[in-house]
Amino acid sequence: MYAGIIGISGLSWLKLAYFPFIIAMTRFYSLNIIIPLSLLIPFNALRSFTISRENIVWETAFSIFLVLTSVVASLIFNSLRSEREKAVNEFEKIRAGARDRTQDTEMESLGSDELISHYFASKIKANEEIQELLHAIKHAVFADSAHFFEPHGDTLSLRCSTDDRGKVIITGKGVMATCLKERKPFFSGEVDEKKIEVGYIKDIRILSIIAIPVMEGSSPVGLLIVDTSRYHAFSEPEQKTVKMFSGQIAKILERERVYNIVKHEITALRIIKEFSSSLAASIHYDDVINKLCHYSGQAFSGNAFFFEHDTQGFVVKYFPNEISGGAKEIDFRGTLAGLAIENGHMEYVSDVKQFVMKVLPPQFRTEDVRSVIAVPLFFEGALIGVFGMLSKQKEFLDSRQISLVEVMCNQAATSIANAKMHAEIERMATTDGLTGLFNHRVFQQKLTEELKRSERHETPLSLLLTDIDFFKKVNDTYGHPVGDLVLKGVSKILQKEIRDIDTAARYGGEEFVVILPGTDSMGAKNFAERLRKAITAETFSSEGRTLKITTSIGIATMPADARTKEELIERTDQALYHAKHNGRNQSVAWGTIR
Repeated sequence: MYAGIIGISGLSWLKLAYFPFIIAMTRFYSLNIIIPLSLLIPFNALRSFTISRENIVWETAFSIFLVLTSVVASLIFNSLRSEREKAVNEFEKIRAGARDRTQDTEMESLGSDELISHYFASKIKANEEIQELLHAIKHAVFADSAHFFEPHGDTLSLRCSTDDRGKVIITGKGVMATCLKERKPFFSGEVDEKKIEVGYIKDIRILSIIAIPVMEGSSPVGLLIVDTSRYHAFSEPEQKTVKMFSGQIAKILERERVYNIVKHEITALRIIKEFSSSLAASIHYDDVINKLCHYSGQAFSGNAFFFEHDTQGFVVKYFPNEISGGAKEIDFRGTLAGLAIENGHMEYVSDVKQFVMKVLPPQFRTEDVRSVIAVPLFFEGALIGVFGMLSKQKEFLDSRQISLVEVMCNQAATSIANAKMHAEIERMATTDGLTGLFNHRVFQQKLTEELKRSERHETPLSLLLTDIDFFKKVNDTYGHPVGDLVLKGVSKILQKEIRDIDTAARYGGEEFVVILPGTDSMGAKNFAERLRKAITAETFSSEGRTLKITTSIGIATMPADARTKEELIERTDQALYHAKHNGRNQSVAWGTIR
């Protein structure tokens, strides 16, 4: 159509419009399409083409420059796409790092206290994380700079920027104020400083801008802005990209806000400070619950209770009075505690005699209770449990004290969640991920402890080292998934056979170790044979295939066979070596091979 217009008008200079057309096409198509298209364009003028030296030179030059334009434009757009992919990969790397800053390899090498410190340190590195995101945004949308502003009343302050802090001067109002007030994004590809006031100035002129309010729920908590000195620099995909990044910043701020709220609240009043200081040293779940009930009872002269919520329902963790008929199944329906759980907020009754609903289920004695408070505890939307206080006095809490109870419960909810997190981290740091048994590091610690106890009480201690016979053949024949199944099965048998005072651990590969406190060589031999036979009798099956295995076990005993920890381990290993090289599927005590 365009070639026809040129032919009818006779204005050959209109062919120059093919150049921006080709440039626009390179954004969507690759070179193997653009170059043939460039070569075809001159053929549109063949009908009106007059053969002459001048025309041939003109058309040839036109075609050559059109092809060169298409090649250069394609290379530029390919480079831009590559930069964008690089920025997206960088962003994904940042997101992955934010989700899990403590890698599995680190967990194996760090102690539990170090892991907890590392976890809390990562929680308050908000500025570092936001700065990383701003650099990722800048690369993702090809901006000159990216900034994050925070509101403080009616003013804004620059918190993080890819520019040097002195280069950005906040003037207020304009786009920044409007975005925060209306809670809507702002996009402009042609900023006219006479008509549009951005709200800040830089050492270079701003011509294109994207401003996104960072929201936490329905409230703005900041403003994310990217800018450039290029006209019409940002398209709709860039706008969506910036909006996606604003969501990540909101998550960082939410994490920081929770931390700061807790930090500020525990300093508000002496009793909360004392309670929080105590919780700061509590990394065990039961310890947190006990302190919550203890401190609240001291502060408000009431008897505290706590029911833990899990997937099976509610479990009594703390109750001051006698429980009649057991408490295996707790039904809170039709009770004040149930009302608090159902509504998801605190319930306080100043005079139970004026209240028709029961305080707690029948098995919990509340006959002499005159006033009560029940508070459901949540963490990140999940119900943790229900805390409450019973008092024989009418109106035992005033409005200020009720607020303090809620503050304590909020703090306790965070501490309970942290205690559960610590338990999970400790479990991961001390147990083998495949079998669930203690790992080698914990085995060494346990053995040292048991040897000291054995020496102090002058009691024997035996060590067993068991190895699965021909385990490599199992892996080679059936595959590693079946090998893992065998390892898990053996670990379950170990856990079933040992006593509460014994310790079973994965020593490494297909080797397992058992510490038997207070057990002499004969007792260890009997246990080893019982364990060996139980493993031999087990049938392992996977995907219709079954197999049986055998094990060899080495035994050594303190003080009969060894005097030191290293000697005990070495002689247990020697006994295992003897068992494996003399027929396998047997248990051998070191004392019998001397």
